[in-house]
Amino acid sequence: MTKKIGVLAVTALVAVLGVGGCDWSSDNANEHDVTGVKWRQPDKIEVYANIDQHPNVARLCIDGRALMTTSRDLNAVTRVPEWDTWCAAR
Repeated sequence: MTKKIGVLAVTALVAVLGVGGCDWSSDNANEHDVTGVKWRQPDKIEVYANIDQHPNVARLCIDGRALMTTSRDLNAVTRVPEWDTWCAAR
């Protein structure tokens, strides 16, 4: 019985520390990458599954120009002129 109470106490402590480590005062970081600059959605977007079968490759259009990007932490954006016709066919 004492061992069970000990396990419950440790579990509760870990949960409290985990929640306590969160920054509850911060705003959504995705909306505030550049302070004072308004953001908007791309004109057109389409998301594809990558080879790992997760949807993290996107082609998107901004002002009629096609770009490829990923939702992974690579921070890569590639211009793909071959997709411009897809952007034009809104």
